[in-house]
Amino acid sequence: MRSSMNILYIGPILPEYVAIMKALLPQGYQLEVAESGSPVVWERVGEAHFLLALAPITEEIIRAAEKVRLIQVIGAGYDKIDVKAAHRAGILVATTGGANAVSVAEHALALILTLYRRIPYAHHSVKAGKWPQFALYQGGVFELSGKTLGLIGFGHTGQALARLVQGFDVRVLYYRRHRLPPDQERALGASYATLEDLLRQADIVSLHVPLTDQTRRLIGRKELGLMKKSAILINTSRGRVVDEEALIEWLSSGRIAGAGLDVFHQEPIDPHSPLLKLDNVVLTPHMAGASEEAVRRTFEAAFANVVRVAAGQQPANVVRLRERQ
Repeated sequence: MRSSMNILYIGPILPEYVAIMKALLPQGYQLEVAESGSPVVWERVGEAHFLLALAPITEEIIRAAEKVRLIQVIGAGYDKIDVKAAHRAGILVATTGGANAVSVAEHALALILTLYRRIPYAHHSVKAGKWPQFALYQGGVFELSGKTLGLIGFGHTGQALARLVQGFDVRVLYYRRHRLPPDQERALGASYATLEDLLRQADIVSLHVPLTDQTRRLIGRKELGLMKKSAILINTSRGRVVDEEALIEWLSSGRIAGAGLDVFHQEPIDPHSPLLKLDNVVLTPHMAGASEEAVRRTFEAAFANVVRVAAGQQPANVVRLRERQ
Protein backbone atom coordinates (compact mmCIF):
# COMPACT_ATOMS: atom_id res chain seq x y z
CA MET A 1 0.00 0.00 0.00
CA ARG A 2 1.32 3.44 -0.93
CA SER A 3 2.35 5.61 2.00
CA SER A 4 0.42 8.84 2.39
CA MET A 5 1.44 11.84 0.34
CA ASN A 6 1.95 15.13 2.16
CA ILE A 7 0.39 18.37 0.94
CA LEU A 8 1.52 21.64 2.48
CA TYR A 9 -0.65 24.71 2.00
CA ILE A 10 1.28 27.99 2.40
CA GLY A 11 -0.81 31.13 2.66
CA PRO A 12 -3.24 32.98 4.91
CA ILE A 13 -5.01 30.65 7.33
CA LEU A 14 -8.63 31.36 6.48
CA PRO A 15 -11.11 29.06 8.26
CA GLU A 16 -13.31 28.81 5.16
CA TYR A 17 -10.34 27.79 3.00
CA VAL A 18 -9.17 25.20 5.50
CA ALA A 19 -12.67 23.72 5.69
CA ILE A 20 -12.88 23.48 1.88
CA MET A 21 -9.44 21.87 1.65
CA LYS A 22 -10.30 19.29 4.29
CA ALA A 23 -13.59 18.49 2.55
CA LEU A 24 -11.90 18.07 -0.85
CA LEU A 25 -8.71 16.33 0.32
CA PRO A 26 -8.24 13.16 -1.74
CA GLN A 27 -8.03 9.87 0.09
CA GLY A 28 -4.51 8.85 1.04
CA TYR A 29 -3.19 12.41 1.37
CA GLN A 30 -2.21 14.34 4.49
CA LEU A 31 -2.78 18.10 4.65
CA GLU A 32 -0.73 20.62 6.63
CA VAL A 33 -1.37 24.35 6.64
CA ALA A 34 1.20 27.05 7.33
CA GLU A 35 0.97 30.81 7.42
CA SER A 36 3.42 32.41 5.03
CA GLY A 37 6.59 33.38 6.88
CA SER A 38 5.82 31.25 9.92
CA PRO A 39 8.26 28.67 11.37
CA VAL A 40 5.77 25.96 10.39
CA VAL A 41 6.73 26.45 6.74
CA TRP A 42 10.31 25.43 7.46
CA GLU A 43 9.26 22.64 9.81
CA ARG A 44 7.00 21.00 7.22
CA VAL A 45 8.32 21.87 3.77
CA GLY A 46 11.06 19.22 3.81
CA GLU A 47 8.48 16.43 4.14
CA ALA A 48 5.96 17.82 1.68
CA HIS A 49 5.36 16.21 -1.71
CA PHE A 50 3.07 18.99 -2.96
CA LEU A 51 2.80 22.69 -2.17
CA LEU A 52 -0.46 24.61 -2.46
CA ALA A 53 0.66 28.22 -2.76
CA LEU A 54 -1.34 31.32 -1.93
CA ALA A 55 1.83 33.15 -0.91
CA PRO A 56 5.28 33.78 -2.37
CA ILE A 57 7.37 30.66 -2.93
CA THR A 58 11.00 31.75 -2.88
CA GLU A 59 14.18 30.04 -3.97
CA GLU A 60 14.93 29.39 -0.29
CA ILE A 61 11.66 27.52 0.18
CA ILE A 62 12.25 25.58 -3.04
CA ARG A 63 15.74 24.52 -1.92
CA ALA A 64 14.24 23.18 1.31
CA ALA A 65 11.43 21.38 -0.53
CA GLU A 66 13.49 18.26 -1.26
CA LYS A 67 10.53 15.96 -1.92
CA VAL A 68 8.15 18.39 -3.63
CA ARG A 69 6.97 17.37 -7.10
CA LEU A 70 4.48 20.18 -7.77
CA ILE A 71 3.99 23.76 -6.68
CA GLN A 72 0.29 24.30 -7.24
CA VAL A 73 -0.67 27.97 -7.31
CA ILE A 74 -4.09 28.75 -5.83
CA GLY A 75 -5.18 31.12 -8.58
CA ALA A 76 -4.22 32.05 -12.11
CA GLY A 77 -1.26 34.36 -11.38
CA TYR A 78 2.20 32.91 -10.82
CA ASP A 79 4.24 36.11 -10.43
CA LYS A 80 5.03 35.32 -6.76
CA ILE A 81 6.57 31.93 -7.58
CA ASP A 82 10.27 31.64 -8.39
CA VAL A 83 9.58 29.57 -11.50
CA LYS A 84 13.23 29.53 -12.56
CA ALA A 85 14.30 28.07 -9.20
CA ALA A 86 11.53 25.49 -9.41
CA HIS A 87 12.63 24.56 -12.94
CA ARG A 88 16.24 24.11 -11.77
CA ALA A 89 14.99 21.86 -8.97
CA GLY A 90 12.87 19.78 -11.34
CA ILE A 91 9.63 20.88 -9.70
CA LEU A 92 6.53 21.49 -11.80
CA VAL A 93 4.56 24.72 -11.33
CA ALA A 94 0.89 24.89 -12.25
CA THR A 95 -1.97 27.33 -11.82
CA THR A 96 -5.72 26.89 -11.54
CA GLY A 97 -6.26 29.06 -14.61
CA GLY A 98 -9.91 29.19 -15.62
CA ALA A 99 -11.32 28.18 -12.24
CA ASN A 100 -12.07 31.77 -11.27
CA ALA A 101 -12.58 33.14 -14.80
CA VAL A 102 -16.32 33.72 -14.47
CA SER A 103 -15.91 35.40 -11.09
CA VAL A 104 -13.19 37.74 -12.34
CA ALA A 105 -15.09 38.51 -15.54
CA GLU A 106 -18.25 39.34 -13.59
CA HIS A 107 -16.23 41.62 -11.32
CA ALA A 108 -14.74 43.42 -14.32
CA LEU A 109 -18.24 43.91 -15.71
CA ALA A 110 -19.40 45.17 -12.31
CA LEU A 111 -16.59 47.75 -12.28
CA ILE A 112 -17.55 48.91 -15.78
CA LEU A 113 -21.21 49.36 -14.86
CA THR A 114 -20.37 50.95 -11.51
CA LEU A 115 -18.27 53.58 -13.26
CA TYR A 116 -20.72 54.15 -16.10
CA ARG A 117 -23.72 54.52 -13.78
CA ARG A 118 -21.82 56.58 -11.15
CA ILE A 119 -23.12 54.28 -8.44
CA PRO A 120 -20.59 55.25 -5.71
CA TYR A 121 -21.54 58.94 -6.04
CA ALA A 122 -25.26 58.15 -5.99
CA HIS A 123 -24.92 55.75 -3.06
CA HIS A 124 -22.90 58.07 -0.83
CA SER A 125 -25.08 61.06 -1.71
CA VAL A 126 -28.28 59.28 -0.70
CA LYS A 127 -26.71 57.99 2.53
CA ALA A 128 -25.63 61.56 3.31
CA GLY A 129 -29.21 62.79 2.98
CA LYS A 130 -28.84 64.24 -0.52
CA TRP A 131 -30.91 63.47 -3.60
CA PRO A 132 -28.74 63.94 -6.73
CA GLN A 133 -31.35 62.68 -9.19
CA PHE A 134 -31.32 65.68 -11.49
CA ALA A 135 -27.61 66.28 -11.08
CA LEU A 136 -27.06 62.80 -12.53
CA TYR A 137 -29.53 63.45 -15.35
CA GLN A 138 -27.37 66.37 -16.48
CA GLY A 139 -24.56 64.09 -17.65
CA GLY A 140 -21.79 61.71 -16.76
CA VAL A 141 -23.99 58.59 -16.72
CA PHE A 142 -23.60 56.22 -19.67
CA GLU A 143 -25.02 53.06 -21.19
CA LEU A 144 -22.79 50.11 -21.95
CA SER A 145 -24.84 49.35 -25.04
CA GLY A 146 -23.17 50.52 -28.24
CA LYS A 147 -19.71 50.87 -26.71
CA THR A 148 -16.47 49.21 -27.81
CA LEU A 149 -14.82 46.95 -25.24
CA GLY A 150 -11.12 46.27 -25.73
CA LEU A 151 -9.77 43.16 -24.01
CA ILE A 152 -6.01 42.97 -23.54
CA GLY A 153 -5.34 39.32 -22.90
CA PHE A 154 -7.89 36.87 -24.22
CA GLY A 155 -7.51 33.68 -22.24
CA HIS A 156 -10.06 32.19 -19.85
CA THR A 157 -11.06 35.47 -18.19
CA GLY A 158 -11.03 37.68 -21.26
CA GLN A 159 -13.18 35.19 -23.13
CA ALA A 160 -15.55 34.87 -20.18
CA LEU A 161 -16.04 38.65 -20.22
CA ALA A 162 -16.64 38.60 -23.98
CA ARG A 163 -19.43 36.07 -23.41
CA LEU A 164 -20.94 38.13 -20.59
CA VAL A 165 -21.29 41.28 -22.69
CA GLN A 166 -22.91 39.58 -25.68
CA GLY A 167 -26.32 40.66 -24.40
CA PHE A 168 -25.26 44.32 -24.11
CA ASP A 169 -24.87 45.07 -27.83
CA VAL A 170 -21.16 45.73 -27.31
CA ARG A 171 -18.46 45.60 -29.95
CA VAL A 172 -15.59 43.48 -28.63
CA LEU A 173 -11.96 43.85 -29.70
CA TYR A 174 -9.18 41.69 -28.32
CA TYR A 175 -5.42 41.65 -28.34
CA ARG A 176 -3.22 38.65 -27.47
CA ARG A 177 0.04 37.14 -28.63
CA HIS A 178 -1.60 34.59 -30.90
CA ARG A 179 -4.78 35.34 -32.80
CA LEU A 180 -7.67 32.88 -32.43
CA PRO A 181 -9.05 30.94 -35.41
CA PRO A 182 -11.93 32.74 -37.18
CA ASP A 183 -14.58 30.27 -35.94
CA GLN A 184 -13.61 30.93 -32.29
CA GLU A 185 -13.71 34.69 -32.90
CA ARG A 186 -17.20 34.39 -34.35
CA ALA A 187 -18.41 32.25 -31.44
CA LEU A 188 -17.13 34.83 -28.96
CA GLY A 189 -18.31 37.82 -30.98
CA ALA A 190 -14.82 39.30 -30.89
CA SER A 191 -12.46 40.80 -33.45
CA TYR A 192 -8.67 40.87 -33.28
CA ALA A 193 -6.84 44.21 -33.14
CA THR A 194 -3.28 45.28 -32.58
CA LEU A 195 -2.60 46.77 -29.17
CA GLU A 196 -2.35 50.27 -30.59
CA ASP A 197 -5.57 50.03 -32.60
CA LEU A 198 -7.44 48.57 -29.64
CA LEU A 199 -6.33 51.40 -27.36
CA ARG A 200 -7.37 54.02 -29.92
CA GLN A 201 -10.81 52.53 -30.57
CA ALA A 202 -11.97 51.17 -27.22
CA ASP A 203 -14.35 53.01 -24.90
CA ILE A 204 -13.42 50.49 -22.21
CA VAL A 205 -9.99 48.85 -21.93
CA SER A 206 -9.95 45.78 -19.67
CA LEU A 207 -6.74 43.95 -18.73
CA HIS A 208 -6.59 40.15 -18.48
CA VAL A 209 -2.91 39.18 -18.65
CA PRO A 210 -0.54 37.54 -16.15
CA LEU A 211 2.35 39.56 -14.77
CA THR A 212 5.52 38.58 -16.64
CA ASP A 213 8.59 40.44 -17.84
CA GLN A 214 6.71 41.12 -21.08
CA THR A 215 3.55 42.48 -19.44
CA ARG A 216 5.12 44.54 -16.66
CA ARG A 217 4.07 48.16 -17.31
CA LEU A 218 2.36 47.03 -20.48
CA ILE A 219 0.12 50.07 -20.03
CA GLY A 220 2.36 53.09 -19.61
CA ARG A 221 2.33 56.72 -20.67
CA LYS A 222 2.53 55.88 -24.37
CA GLU A 223 -0.40 53.46 -24.17
CA LEU A 224 -2.52 55.73 -21.98
CA GLY A 225 -1.85 58.50 -24.46
CA LEU A 226 -3.49 56.44 -27.20
CA MET A 227 -6.74 56.03 -25.27
CA LYS A 228 -9.79 58.22 -25.83
CA LYS A 229 -10.35 61.00 -23.32
CA SER A 230 -13.76 59.42 -22.66
CA ALA A 231 -12.33 55.90 -22.12
CA ILE A 232 -12.11 53.98 -18.87
CA LEU A 233 -9.49 51.43 -17.81
CA ILE A 234 -10.37 48.24 -15.91
CA ASN A 235 -7.66 46.17 -14.22
CA THR A 236 -8.45 42.84 -12.55
CA SER A 237 -5.14 41.22 -13.52
CA ARG A 238 -2.06 42.50 -11.66
CA GLY A 239 -1.25 46.03 -10.50
CA ARG A 240 2.18 46.20 -12.07
CA VAL A 241 0.79 45.56 -15.54
CA VAL A 242 0.01 49.29 -15.40
CA ASP A 243 2.36 52.18 -14.72
CA GLU A 244 0.40 53.37 -11.68
CA GLU A 245 2.12 56.73 -11.47
CA ALA A 246 1.24 57.47 -15.09
CA LEU A 247 -2.32 56.27 -14.56
CA ILE A 248 -2.76 58.63 -11.60
CA GLU A 249 -1.46 61.48 -13.76
CA TRP A 250 -3.89 60.69 -16.59
CA LEU A 251 -6.85 60.30 -14.22
CA SER A 252 -6.05 63.48 -12.27
CA SER A 253 -5.78 65.57 -15.43
CA GLY A 254 -8.88 64.10 -17.07
CA ARG A 255 -6.92 62.64 -19.98
CA ILE A 256 -8.93 59.45 -19.49
CA ALA A 257 -12.37 59.40 -17.90
CA GLY A 258 -11.96 56.85 -15.15
CA ALA A 259 -10.63 53.53 -13.89
CA GLY A 260 -11.93 50.48 -12.07
CA LEU A 261 -9.06 48.82 -10.20
CA ASP A 262 -9.00 45.58 -8.23
CA VAL A 263 -5.19 45.34 -8.13
CA PHE A 264 -2.40 47.76 -7.24
CA HIS A 265 1.37 48.15 -7.22
CA GLN A 266 1.31 47.76 -3.44
CA GLU A 267 -1.24 45.55 -1.70
CA PRO A 268 -2.82 46.52 0.59
CA ILE A 269 -2.86 49.87 -1.19
CA ASP A 270 -0.67 52.61 0.26
CA PRO A 271 -2.96 54.69 2.53
CA HIS A 272 -1.36 57.80 1.04
CA SER A 273 -1.95 56.78 -2.57
CA PRO A 274 -3.44 59.60 -4.68
CA LEU A 275 -5.88 57.01 -6.08
CA LEU A 276 -7.79 57.19 -2.80
CA LYS A 277 -8.54 60.87 -3.37
CA LEU A 278 -9.81 60.62 -6.94
CA ASP A 279 -13.53 60.74 -7.71
CA ASN A 280 -13.26 59.03 -11.10
CA VAL A 281 -12.06 55.65 -9.81
CA VAL A 282 -13.70 52.60 -8.25
CA LEU A 283 -11.33 50.58 -6.07
CA THR A 284 -11.75 47.05 -4.69
CA PRO A 285 -9.31 44.96 -2.58
CA HIS A 286 -8.10 42.26 -5.05
CA MET A 287 -11.37 40.39 -4.65
CA ALA A 288 -12.39 39.69 -8.24
CA GLY A 289 -11.95 35.95 -7.80
CA ALA A 290 -13.56 35.82 -4.37
CA SER A 291 -16.93 34.26 -5.20
CA GLU A 292 -17.74 31.16 -3.15
CA GLU A 293 -18.21 29.20 -6.36
CA ALA A 294 -14.81 30.23 -7.74
CA VAL A 295 -13.00 29.46 -4.48
CA ARG A 296 -14.38 25.92 -4.45
CA ARG A 297 -13.60 25.38 -8.15
CA THR A 298 -10.05 26.65 -7.54
CA PHE A 299 -9.35 24.12 -4.80
CA GLU A 300 -11.01 21.36 -6.82
CA ALA A 301 -8.66 22.17 -9.71
CA ALA A 302 -5.67 22.29 -7.37
CA PHE A 303 -6.34 18.86 -5.87
CA ALA A 304 -7.06 17.42 -9.33
CA ASN A 305 -3.57 18.50 -10.38
CA VAL A 306 -2.05 16.94 -7.26
CA VAL A 307 -3.70 13.62 -8.11
CA ARG A 308 -2.54 13.88 -11.74
CA VAL A 309 1.08 14.42 -10.77
CA ALA A 310 0.97 11.66 -8.16
CA ALA A 311 -0.21 9.33 -10.92
CA GLY A 312 2.67 10.35 -13.17
CA GLN A 313 0.57 12.58 -15.39
CA GLN A 314 1.10 16.17 -16.51
CA PRO A 315 -0.86 18.78 -14.51
CA ALA A 316 -3.32 21.11 -16.17
CA ASN A 317 -2.23 24.74 -16.62
CA VAL A 318 1.46 24.01 -16.17
CA VAL A 319 3.69 27.10 -16.25
CA ARG A 320 6.43 26.87 -18.84
CA LEU A 321 9.66 28.64 -18.05
CA ARG A 322 9.50 30.70 -21.25
CA GLU A 323 6.11 32.11 -20.13
CA ARG A 324 7.76 33.60 -17.07
CA GLN A 325 10.67 35.26 -18.82
